[in-house]
Amino acid sequence: MCQVNEEDDEAFQALKAATDKAAISRKCMSCDQDACVVVRIADPMCRKCFEEFFIHKFRSTLSKSNVFGRGERVLIAYSGGPSSTALLHLIAEGLSVNARRRLQFQAQVAYIDESSLYAEATNIRDKVTDLITNKLQHPLHIVSIDENLDTDQDLQKLLTERTKSFTAREELVRRRKLKLLFDIAIREKCTKLITGDNCTKLAAQILSDMAQGKGAHVALECNLTDTRNDSVTIVRPFREIMSKEIAMYNRLNSIESLQNADISTMTGPQSSIFQLTETLVNDLQRQFPSTVSTIFRTSDKLEKNLQPQRCDLCCCPLDLDEDQSSLSDQDRIKLVHQLFTASPQSTDTVHVCYACRRLLRDVRPISKSHKT
Repeated sequence: MCQVNEEDDEAFQALKAATDKAAISRKCMSCDQDACVVVRIADPMCRKCFEEFFIHKFRSTLSKSNVFGRGERVLIAYSGGPSSTALLHLIAEGLSVNARRRLQFQAQVAYIDESSLYAEATNIRDKVTDLITNKLQHPLHIVSIDENLDTDQDLQKLLTERTKSFTAREELVRRRKLKLLFDIAIREKCTKLITGDNCTKLAAQILSDMAQGKGAHVALECNLTDTRNDSVTIVRPFREIMSKEIAMYNRLNSIESLQNADISTMTGPQSSIFQLTETLVNDLQRQFPSTVSTIFRTSDKLEKNLQPQRCDLCCCPLDLDEDQSSLSDQDRIKLVHQLFTASPQSTDTVHVCYACRRLLRDVRPISKSHKT
């Protein structure tokens, strides 16, 4: 089963256990009805109040910064997981004619198909098409993760044979997916890219990024708006909503996420740096409920002087001088152009940030990988 859905069930079971112990004999903090969910230790809520609370957090995150303009074209990144599925549900309701405060943008959906990378993956394109096109009636763009690669360029072989660690595979896939989403948004003239990153995942990603040398970009990675791309702005409307709250919202509304294999399927908690930090954050959160918010709020205060040039892998501003950021290894330069730039056959100089430079060290040159 896809790990995303396992996390969804795990979050729900943890929340249900807390509810069984505390909410049975407690009243909703807002309306004095019987509580069915405990959002935090001292915040029991009935279903109606919880849904109003959840939707308000989502809508207020978008409205307080005036992120979207009237009629603006936006692209929603859909992965099939609980967060992006809940995101689609909320946006569909906000765009409906019956919405109290109707969203004014024009939504399209993008799905990056990773099934070509994993033998155990099932093709869920038909399910995605049925959900997005037939039920929600949004324009849908499905792109394979090895899109635009030459036939002799095997992304699966690169990930399995040339990477030295699972962390490197995970990060390459993450950067590749973001690059494809930017390409779709630019092609469809969308100026915003909406992702389903929630507060819990962002907290784990913050610690993971800092452990991998990406501390200079932490504030950018968790902001409501991420302006690393000059043409497309990333928007994270779930940045203040925890995975536990999303899991309960999906259960109460019978919202089912699509199950599919991804790079973290059937991996243990020690398989990569991100898996370790995610396990740490979830374990601490169970014992100390302010863990996620503390990590998250602290990251907002981090600042660093960055270069105006952008990294050719992650698109973030460079945190190295120009001579330090340029790659000299021709094999790695070719790899960056093939996977992350608009000119796959180019041999021009490539500039990368400190974290991406370390990431590329975990990718073996072609000559060495062939010998092994």
